[in-house]
Amino acid sequence: MTCFTKCGSGCCPNTPEPIRVIGRCSNTNNVVNPIILSSFGFFENNLGGTVTANAIIPVTLTSSQGDNVSGSTTTAGAITLTTGTYEITYNVNATIPTLGTMSVGLRLNGTNITGSTSTVSGTAGNQGILTKSIIVTVPQTSTLELYNAGSENLTISSANVIVKEI
Repeated sequence: MTCFTKCGSGCCPNTPEPIRVIGRCSNTNNVVNPIILSSFGFFENNLGGTVTANAIIPVTLTSSQGDNVSGSTTTAGAITLTTGTYEITYNVNATIPTLGTMSVGLRLNGTNITGSTSTVSGTAGNQGILTKSIIVTVPQTSTLELYNAGSENLTISSANVIVKEI
């Protein structure tokens, strides 16, 4: 038999009980360890374009949850993060430039994030994929940017950034 409350020495009949205590009825109905979904943001650029050296790759917020990750309304490609720890993953599809090497990376408040740069070398004109996943702790509300870390213009066909609070 299941119950929400006790009736005298037994359970009240015909009342459902979502939480069961082994061997007797529960009269507290407490939910333990509810699922709490993390904040996240998905940013993308499917239009492509040319990005000059050291410039932000413009990505736009297309999907999000929570309040800790948002897109800037003033700077194309700028991602606003509140205090916390985040897993950040990016993918950029681009044409390898004339010198045969291309690089992209992440900056936080204008400073390069150590270990966030991805570099690909190959034949100029061929397609290359730059990808990286990194954990970053943000001490205060900050601006995150995906940028062209190479010395040449970068012609991208698509780019995306996934930011998940952990």
